Amino acid sequence: MNLTKAHKQSLIMLTILRVDAQRLYERIKYREPEYMHYFSAKRTRDHFPNIFKNKYRSVTIDDLKLCGEEVIIGLDQFYTAADEMEWYLMVTEDMPGTVQERVTHMIKEIDEAYDILQLYINAELDNYRPQRNYDQQEPEEDIFQENDEESPDFEDLDS
Repeated sequence: MNLTKAHKQSLIMLTILRVDAQRLYERIKYREPEYMHYFSAKRTRDHFPNIFKNKYRSVTIDDLKLCGEEVIIGLDQFYTAADEMEWYLMVTEDMPGTVQERVTHMIKEIDEAYDILQLYINAELDNYRPQRNYDQQEPEEDIFQENDEESPDFEDLDS
């Protein structure tokens, strides 16, 4: 498949965004016990910028023009959910138990937004992959077709 320069740029941008979203998602979801323990034990927020750092914050409108509408909407939903969680953790004065409940709920929302985003990005990436044309293939032998001939009996293997 011969890709144009614009298609190559779109492919690269989609890949960067997919990987960036994946890394952010993994930090938020899988490091949650560590950052919540640190937050509740020391009541410090110094570690949150490292959890929530991402490349999406530096993406421009021109970069987003390389993406389809569904991907742009998915990006907005995912990164907005992550941003809301970061904002909450940076300003909350709630007790640790309440914070934990809210964070658990927010992670579920981020989970859903991430799954949708990955679905949209992967669908768009599939548009750039070579497509197999099944109509032009030679028909495969149907292994389940009934055979009118009698099947041979198995001979005795001991002879």
